[in-house]
Amino acid sequence: MFDRLRKQWRVFRADPAGERFQRRYRRNTARSGMARKFAVIGGGLSLLVLGIMLLVLPGPGLLLMLLGAGFVAEESLIAARVLDRLDLVFQRIRARWRKKTA
Repeated sequence: MFDRLRKQWRVFRADPAGERFQRRYRRNTARSGMARKFAVIGGGLSLLVLGIMLLVLPGPGLLLMLLGAGFVAEESLIAARVLDRLDLVFQRIRARWRKKTA
């Protein structure tokens, strides 16, 4: 199981920034059934709601929100596009921060 997850992570990281989530969406739609689609979206939305609740309570709220958004993006092209745009924004912020600290 962990070998499969590592392989998927490597493929995801190898994809260019700004296209990662859309490519993952396209890879998953080929093998996706309706029951799986509803389960993944339902789980993702649950994690998003739990993450929002944990923003005001002690816990890893942002981490759960990102994980939930990633699950939703596996089955929704719109969510995948939004996360790809956010990925590019975070890449720019990260590059500026590294430039300032170097």
